[in-house]
Amino acid sequence: MSKLSQQLESLKLSINSIKDKMQKIKIENALLLKQQTGLVAEKSELIKKNELAREEIEAILERIRNIE
Repeated sequence: MSKLSQQLESLKLSINSIKDKMQKIKIENALLLKQQTGLVAEKSELIKKNELAREEIEAILERIRNIE
């Protein structure tokens, strides 16, 4: 095998390796985006629940103040 053939074969292997790594990165990126979307939705839900709890506590405290 000539030196040029060896270099071409090495280049093909490198390209294939890069293609495989890119595919893995694309899959990982898609999973991370899906996870991020879920976390953003969860955060929004927790903020709503926190606000409701705060409002309920404030209402309870107001009722207590009115009793005194």
